[in-house]
Amino acid sequence: MSKFCSNCGQAVEDNTSYCPNCGTFVQEAVPSTNVNNNGDYQQNNPYQQNAQFGQDYYQPMGEAGTAWGLGDNKKLVNKVAYGILAILLGGIGIHKFYAGKTLWGIVYILLCWTGIPSILALVEGIIGLTTKDDGQGNIYA
Repeated sequence: MSKFCSNCGQAVEDNTSYCPNCGTFVQEAVPSTNVNNNGDYQQNNPYQQNAQFGQDYYQPMGEAGTAWGLGDNKKLVNKVAYGILAILLGGIGIHKFYAGKTLWGIVYILLCWTGIPSILALVEGIIGLTTKDDGQGNIYA
């Protein structure tokens, strides 16, 4: 029976207690009672194989929350840094540049004279600070 690291998803040998990839302590995997269509038992795994992308693509099962629900290109950023940047300097889009969204950062700069980006940034900062992190203080923004 194989174990998987809950932090990075790496397969871990049965006789080891720490992940060789990231060094996280690995607990014993508990087999589930789920049965797939072939009648085979499936093992609990925090990383689920995504069939639409082929055999080599694994997607984590919701480790960190998202700071803002719009857009698919999300980057893992520090929760506190993102929230503080959004609240203090969000009117000119600094938090967007920090999150790797350069185009949105430019839009915030161009519209900063209206005050609308400041209101949006305040909301995004509050959402970012109250979003569940991944255990290491990071969120997807």
